[in-house]
Amino acid sequence: MALLVECLTVGEFLKNLKLSQSQASQVASLAKQVQDAKITLVQRASLACQVSKIVFGASASSGAAKVPQYLDSSSQQYINRTEINWSNTCDLESKCILSPLSAEGVSTAMLIVSFFGTKFATRSGGHSTNVGFANIEGYGILIDVVNLNQLTYNKKTVSFGSGKRWGEVYKELNNTGVIAIGGRSPEVGVGGLLVGGGMPYFSSLRGIVSDGVQEYEIVLANSSLVTASSQHNPDLFRALKGGGSNFGILTKISVDAIPADQNIWFEARSYTPDQTPALFPALVKYQAAAENDINANLIFSVTNEATVVGFVYFKPTPRPAVYSSFYNLPFNVSFINSTIGSNQALVEAFSSVGGTVDARYNTCSASLKPNVAAYRQSYSRWLSISSKAAKDYNAMMTYGVQPFTSQAARHGDTRGGNALGLDKVSQAWFAGTVIWQNEKDDAAAQESLLAACAAVRDAAVSNKVFLPFLFMNDANYAQDVLASYGSASLAFLKSVAKKYDPLGVFQTQQNGGFLVSKS
Repeated sequence: MALLVECLTVGEFLKNLKLSQSQASQVASLAKQVQDAKITLVQRASLACQVSKIVFGASASSGAAKVPQYLDSSSQQYINRTEINWSNTCDLESKCILSPLSAEGVSTAMLIVSFFGTKFATRSGGHSTNVGFANIEGYGILIDVVNLNQLTYNKKTVSFGSGKRWGEVYKELNNTGVIAIGGRSPEVGVGGLLVGGGMPYFSSLRGIVSDGVQEYEIVLANSSLVTASSQHNPDLFRALKGGGSNFGILTKISVDAIPADQNIWFEARSYTPDQTPALFPALVKYQAAAENDINANLIFSVTNEATVVGFVYFKPTPRPAVYSSFYNLPFNVSFINSTIGSNQALVEAFSSVGGTVDARYNTCSASLKPNVAAYRQSYSRWLSISSKAAKDYNAMMTYGVQPFTSQAARHGDTRGGNALGLDKVSQAWFAGTVIWQNEKDDAAAQESLLAACAAVRDAAVSNKVFLPFLFMNDANYAQDVLASYGSASLAFLKSVAKKYDPLGVFQTQQNGGFLVSKS
């Protein structure tokens, strides 16, 4: 790969940074050192951080910053920002953390990273469980977009910075007359969810979350700030919807504003393990019924201790017929009482499903067409796997089914396309999770998790309902997500990455991710 330092002179680099004379003198001395052919990754990171401290450090205490723009191991908030991740496995200590205040600041950070050939990672909310994807060790820099947290709206559009979390978006839009269709967990960052596609509550109405995007603002590898929409850079626009972190760093997203002119209905029930097998026929019947009711959505989450089934309906209609296959089944307790309420009330009510504890997390993905035998067979194997994990290293595992209708799969085609290559059929996206405490059990947890996803895949194959698609937001680093989109989609993503990042910065300097160069 050709480094940007090979394309820019030191003088051109300094000019692009727009420094004072004193700053330029300091940076020039550091920039010249990167030309040493024997320089190591750690040394590159150290030089880039020293330059970043000069560029960003002077305004580190700006009142507009949610966190300081520059942090390193000597900074008071460094450990807190290092350990902000959902999974403790991802608490890696980077050489420094850059949290620019603006898209222009992200452009400057990208210029520094590219010029010095420094390894880097980008973080929106820190909800990824894949080690190294949104975090990096001391040989690189973490670009944290947390300070890009502004939000504006009107009757047609909601725009927000990529550092927002979905819970913040929903809370700020509460009682405004509009809502945004986004992620189901309030703690998830908007940027990471959107480049993976995103599963909303109301997929039959709106498709995946990224299908509702009107425009992206993104910093490319050459540090230029561009927009992508159906009218501007339409190939990049499509690629960003599920294509991962291959193309740049998102700074702002504009999505459809949905009128909040009516409340919605929701309810959740909890079942004991011995009641769970009877839920699978009900689940398949629901999925058939949901093909004819775009307002319906279902939460289906299983642990060794209990199963939670949540009914979510985009109208103020108590207990609609689409869920009738569940109504007469015995259940243990009412987890969430029958409620007619706002989108904000829905998010708050379901935020406790699955719970969040201070622990190590890992996830994996699989997909299949609805089938009772496949569900039961995979669940039976999952029970054995999860019971052994609980006994061997005190782990908890989840078996999650995310129904996705054929109507949901077709939405992307009408909105400029997306990258997922979905079959236009009723399907279920399996989400497996393992939660544990001790670092010494990391390998065992990975083995248990992949065994759980293999159980689903094997059951799907044996019952002739297998689908190759892997959902990036749930997928494990060992899974080839982009290949699962199909050869045509993968070829398209590779061509877009080559067009917008011809030097391959995001393929070679980015620390991790579902990268086209690895598929």
